[in-house]
Amino acid sequence: MNDYRYFGNENFTGNHLHIDNYTNEFTPYIEAIAWERQDKTMDIFFDGFENDKEFKALFGGKEHYYDDFMGVFLGNVKTDEEAYEVFRNWVDTVLYPYRNRTKTI
Repeated sequence: MNDYRYFGNENFTGNHLHIDNYTNEFTPYIEAIAWERQDKTMDIFFDGFENDKEFKALFGGKEHYYDDFMGVFLGNVKTDEEAYEVFRNWVDTVLYPYRNRTKTI
């Protein structure tokens, strides 16, 4: 994706939405940012990895989905509600299972 300047600054308006996985005070707080594109859709980025090992386990070989400033591209959405839904689903189905698995090893 970076090869085609998809993540180029000129493609974004600068407006953004902070999205999180908060459900209650017992939920570990994890945040991502949805950056608004010129076409008014939003790209979701996450850069809250615990360490390089976690990043490589989840995105190794997919570095083209990574931007130095914004983090890892998780998807493109059209609404704020969809941004929350996509991010929370990713946390629940990808990030938490990885973190829980590595804590039991």
